[in-house]
Amino acid sequence: MPYPKEKGLIFSFTFMAFILGTTEYVIVGLLSEIAGDFGVTLAAAGILISGFALAYAIGTPLILSVLGHLPKRLLLLTGITLIIVLNMLSAVSTSFAFLMGTRVVTAILCGLSLSLAISVASDYVEKARRGRAISYILGGFTIANVFGVPIGTLVGQHFDWPATFILVSILGAGALLLNWIYIPRDIPIVNVSAKEQFVLLTNYRILLAFFIPAMGTAAIFTVFTYITPIMGKVMQLPSSLFSTVLFAYGLVTIVSNLIGGRIASGDYVGKLRIVFILQAVIFILFGLTAALPVIGLISLILIALTSYILNASTQLYLIDLAYMYVPKAKDFATSLMPVANNLGIAIGSFVGGLMIDISGLRALPWVAAGFTFIALVITAVSHRLDRKQGMQMNSNTMREEELPASGAHMSSPK
Repeated sequence: MPYPKEKGLIFSFTFMAFILGTTEYVIVGLLSEIAGDFGVTLAAAGILISGFALAYAIGTPLILSVLGHLPKRLLLLTGITLIIVLNMLSAVSTSFAFLMGTRVVTAILCGLSLSLAISVASDYVEKARRGRAISYILGGFTIANVFGVPIGTLVGQHFDWPATFILVSILGAGALLLNWIYIPRDIPIVNVSAKEQFVLLTNYRILLAFFIPAMGTAAIFTVFTYITPIMGKVMQLPSSLFSTVLFAYGLVTIVSNLIGGRIASGDYVGKLRIVFILQAVIFILFGLTAALPVIGLISLILIALTSYILNASTQLYLIDLAYMYVPKAKDFATSLMPVANNLGIAIGSFVGGLMIDISGLRALPWVAAGFTFIALVITAVSHRLDRKQGMQMNSNTMREEELPASGAHMSSPK
């Protein structure tokens, strides 16, 4: 693929990821309004987040195994089209159950679209730029936290929450147009049975690595899911500051993503142990200082600073292990990281909702610290197994001949 088209493809996928991320995360800033409109508790409204994430985690591998034999271009264009329609349906929901239903179907389509985008990028981007291209696509979710969530929250507060979903649908139409222009029309169809794909999940090393990002993400979303009520009821911040704090939180996650990219080299699994220790300390600090506005805000920003550090390393780790043990399940392997993240979101937001009913909002940082400790233990065990087997996982683990054969058709940049 010529270099200009390659850049266009990555931009279109990154923008699509921004839409997908905004679709998923924007509900965080609207929970109180939605709970009030439908007459449900805040914990019940939180199911919109945990349900979305759980549907994403379970539905993505299933829909990939069922529809994986169809043309990827068709699946991607159909997926983003249906996401636009479902966001419009969410905006006109007349019941909490209907809104929950639209969110569940949207989640599955988001998982399908992101996994296929990563797969297509892996095939069509020059080999030397693959890692950077995939990081850009995943970075679309970070940008969604920076701009999508606070803007969506602001729109929802001023025009009521359905307006946010309408705005996302309008932006989604732009993503659809870009995908139609830049997705190659000659993507080969690879017939891989569902059995061949799911064998990936029978490898204990891959399963163990899978739960590192799952538990790490659960820790973050135990707090982030309920960040607006925490700011209002625990930190005693005025609602007029919510969008500003969310925007600052999102900006810091960009730095977190950059730090994660630097860590993802050499013995990155070993480095993650230190990251999780620091993260646990920060959650404990937030638990102790959340009621103190200034110190609490500093602690919250430190949480943002550690929130995305694990992504690049765990993405590489899962891919490296997948290519090592089950190289045929390439497309399925690309879904592992987002599936793990969304499983973590589901666990964190659900457990967080339960803890609110039992002990209140102040308990959430302590629960998050517990999830971080679990992630630390799993990471330490995985690292020990790597050392025992004489492996040092890094981005150069795959030899040239182990890379997908589809890369052979790529052209060099101009």
